[in-house]
Amino acid sequence: MDLFPAATVLIQKAEYDWAFAADKKPPFSASHPAEKLDGDKDVFGDGGVMIVSTPGHTPGHESLMIHLPKTGWLLLSGDVAHFQDNYDNRRVPATNTDKEKSLASMQHVADLVAKYNAQFWINHDAVQTARTRRPPEFYD
Repeated sequence: MDLFPAATVLIQKAEYDWAFAADKKPPFSASHPAEKLDGDKDVFGDGGVMIVSTPGHTPGHESLMIHLPKTGWLLLSGDVAHFQDNYDNRRVPATNTDKEKSLASMQHVADLVAKYNAQFWINHDAVQTARTRRPPEFYD
C-alpha cells in the first residue's frame, strides 16, 4: 500500500472480514481506505473494468474482467481455477476454502466468458501463459 497510499482498496466484505480475523496477519492497515463489496462491481461505471466476485479459493476471492478496444474482453482469473484442466473439468483444489462456492464461481466465470466472448486467462496455467505476449509486446 506504500506505492499508492491514498488508493482505496476494492475488496469483497467476506474477504476483508476473513483477512482481518483475529488469527490472521492483516494484509494492510485497517485504517487504509477500503470499499467493502458484496458481489461484482463496475469499477469506473462505464463497463470497461469489472471486479468479478469469485469466492471459493478464499471467502471473498475476486477476478477481473477488462475490455480492451482491439483485443476485446479479457477475464483475469486470479485463483478461480489454477489450471485449464481444473477449469474444464471443474476440479477444485483441496486448499480452497469452499468447494461449492468454487464451483459456482467457475460457472459464473463461464457465463461471463460466453456472454462477452471473453478470453479467460488462468494465472497459474504455464501452457496458456507461455502463449501470452511479454514486454515489450502488449495488448490493446
